[in-house]
Amino acid sequence: MSFVDLVLFMMNMVNKTMQRELNDFIKEVKKEPIKYGKSAMSKARLKISPELFIDLNDGLLEDVYEEIEDIKLHHGFRIIGVDGSTLALPNMNILKDKKQSEDIKEIYGKGSNQKGEYGATPRISILYDLENKFVLDGILSSIHSSEGFMAIEHIDKLLKYKKSIKEKYKDLLIYDRGYPSMGLIKYHYRHGLNFLMRVNNSSFKAVREFRRSKKVDEIIEIEITKGILNNLSKEKQHPNLKALVEGLKIGDKLKIRAVKVILQNGTVEVLLTSLLSQDEYKTEMFQELYFKRWEVEIGYDVLKNIFNLENFTGLTQIAINQDFYATILTNNLCSLIMNDIMEEKVSFYNQAKERKYLYQLNKSFSIGCMKNTLVLMFQKNVREEKIYQMIEDEILANLLPIKPNRSFERKKHSSTKFPISKKATF
Repeated sequence: MSFVDLVLFMMNMVNKTMQRELNDFIKEVKKEPIKYGKSAMSKARLKISPELFIDLNDGLLEDVYEEIEDIKLHHGFRIIGVDGSTLALPNMNILKDKKQSEDIKEIYGKGSNQKGEYGATPRISILYDLENKFVLDGILSSIHSSEGFMAIEHIDKLLKYKKSIKEKYKDLLIYDRGYPSMGLIKYHYRHGLNFLMRVNNSSFKAVREFRRSKKVDEIIEIEITKGILNNLSKEKQHPNLKALVEGLKIGDKLKIRAVKVILQNGTVEVLLTSLLSQDEYKTEMFQELYFKRWEVEIGYDVLKNIFNLENFTGLTQIAINQDFYATILTNNLCSLIMNDIMEEKVSFYNQAKERKYLYQLNKSFSIGCMKNTLVLMFQKNVREEKIYQMIEDEILANLLPIKPNRSFERKKHSSTKFPISKKATF
């Protein structure tokens, strides 16, 4: 198997046993006799750096945002969600190689349940284009990593993108509670990036006073206190924040806008934003913008439950990193195709005649359609248009109606191991 074939195999949504996937790839994609085993595959992948998939994804995104004219914006912004999660690696204790097991736990940290330790638990974070469904950046690190520091790394990556292609988009980064800190807020101001953050009850004094007041939209000033400086001492550990934090002193003030929004359950939440103009950015727009952040949760659902991100093809550090970044790349390629079909063909389908319901893509099924076919488009001497048309036809034949006024209570855990709504599509 050539280097290119090996890379394409790793991008091909590998979910079954390694030998089964290899056999299918060679028969369905390469159309060749099977002469390759999982042992050879395990050795060959050691020569591929996970950075390759990061670089390929960077190149893809640069092309997308430079060349595609119909990038979706909201209120003139490309809205970007930042959020963290964790991955559950299989029980490393069952590995024959005890040293490998301990090394992986040392790298990613240990998770435990009521019965005790059950395996390594990496922390991940993504920078997600909420409207266009692209993962702009992904980070895989230890469970002990700070989500705030990971957000700083995302910002640096975003700034690199914008500089490399002279990007024209105005960005608005949206965060859930747990992220707001003086260091992170100042980092946005320093680099001219706008933000919207949900803030918890124990934050800054000016925020607590605003929460108790009857005002719903106010420009407030956060004053640097001794307590805030003490909290910032932890942020000095990050090299990009060290000089920024050390430049602050007690009594310094930071102007910021606070807005109250009411959630569906009646809870009042406070959002902090750098969009200070109350004439240009009306109070009503912030609730809508914040609810857009839910798309990052859907993005995680796609990665974990459709691409089966946690179903790693190997349990070495290089295999885990390869799988993580290859999945992000494949997700973005699938999003690119689905966005194109949704904008052109599904929109036309919905407008062609009067229908009881509007229709949308069946996301899980659509991604499943691209198993074995997406990678064909990167082969030599193939008709890309024919393969694309084949994918498009299958997706369009299985659209789903959008039924209005349907909502379901969020359930974090399911007692069903194989729920009917999560059946595998590949």
